[in-house]
Amino acid sequence: MKSYKFCPFCKSNLYMKKQDSRTRLSCRKCGWVHYANPLSSVVAFVCNNDKILLIKRNVSPRKGTWALPSGFIEEDELPSEAVLRELQEETHIKGVIRDLIGVYTESTVTYGTVLLIAYSIESIGGKLKHGSDTQAVKFFPINKLPTIPFRSHRMIIIDGLMKKQQKRGLIEVLKSKITKATVTHTQLFYRGSMGIDGAVMKAAHLIPGEKVQVLNYDNGERLETYTIEERAGSGKFVLYGPASQKGKIGDKLCILSYTILNTEEAKKFRPHVVILDERNKIKRKHT
Repeated sequence: MKSYKFCPFCKSNLYMKKQDSRTRLSCRKCGWVHYANPLSSVVAFVCNNDKILLIKRNVSPRKGTWALPSGFIEEDELPSEAVLRELQEETHIKGVIRDLIGVYTESTVTYGTVLLIAYSIESIGGKLKHGSDTQAVKFFPINKLPTIPFRSHRMIIIDGLMKKQQKRGLIEVLKSKITKATVTHTQLFYRGSMGIDGAVMKAAHLIPGEKVQVLNYDNGERLETYTIEERAGSGKFVLYGPASQKGKIGDKLCILSYTILNTEEAKKFRPHVVILDERNKIKRKHT
């Protein structure tokens, strides 16, 4: 992320000025203002026969990890053009756009905030092969995906699968519910997540890193994050990172996760519900 000390146009010293309800770097001499806008990028979601196309990154950030094909939009191209170009450059696969999945953001040390436009793409040709920005390319079964470090890419996969599955008559239903959990700790300077007693996680059929929705009974706040497993039997329920600003010690939480089933399966499915006592011990559970 570029940091300015001097005006890039007249080279004068910059100062902080209140403008448009924000404080921005500004130049007294020529009037230049630094608007810290996010970089625009595109992401390709290719899912064939319940297998998702991933690339192993050969560039920072997160070099050597798996992610969806993605890249920045050039000034002279549309997002729809950029995503097909990036897909072909990184995987040698040609594609056509089927759907716009959504727009997401990701905070990075290298580039600051990145705005991601995600498309669902159908492959129509080409031979799978890694490019200069990738170490490897591979289709992974949906239930055997490797660790994907980018929160936005994980969300895109979930939303992309939802769009595909809705077309097949599939719906999202409640899978797990922890109710009356008491916040025991908050910690701001940490990766955003929801720390949960490992014994309670097991009873609720939750796994580390699983996406959850957290509802705060005391202040009405709602947030989505992922789980971190605390020591089993510790009774710890911790709001980490930005989530720590959504509640305080003593607040009561309801924690939910969901799964996707076809309509007939959903009629028979029963969620795993765990009700806790005042010490965050399991009082009752049922399915």
